[in-house]
Amino acid sequence: MSAAHGVLSDTELKRAIQQGWISAAGPFPPDQIQPASLDLRLGDVAYRLRASFLPGAGAKVADRLDDQIVMHTIDLTQGAVLETGCVYLVQVQERLALPPHVHGAANPKSSTGRVDVFTRLTVDGAASFDYIPAGYHGPLWAEISPCTFSVLVRTGARLSQVRWRRGPPH
Repeated sequence: MSAAHGVLSDTELKRAIQQGWISAAGPFPPDQIQPASLDLRLGDVAYRLRASFLPGAGAKVADRLDDQIVMHTIDLTQGAVLETGCVYLVQVQERLALPPHVHGAANPKSSTGRVDVFTRLTVDGAASFDYIPAGYHGPLWAEISPCTFSVLVRTGARLSQVRWRRGPPH
């Protein structure tokens, strides 16, 4: 990486993928990498939740997905409608093995806001949404809640993006 602090550029993101600290089951399409961010792609299954949650220190998101919180699962491979007023959780295709000096901040893509869908990201051990701690190793999860309209989503849809930063978080 070229600087001690700051947001990683698209060139640096491509290098991070080559080095394996950002990975996915399939290839990264060229348009997934933006000038200063990486789009995240939805995985194959959505979980309809009773309520939003954060896993908390030391807890894994997947371990919290039991019949107390998950109402049902939805296959996204052929496309599925997510209803307004409901909360869904989807593991994204990307997985991380961040070095100790790199952390991330997630936000919805602008296209998500235009259709009034609320999204945020969580990770294992999270105490807050949309933050990926330095050195994080593990999966990423998108929480999705359509606000005004029900939406059709499918595997590979891009609703969130992450900016990667070097150096200590401020």
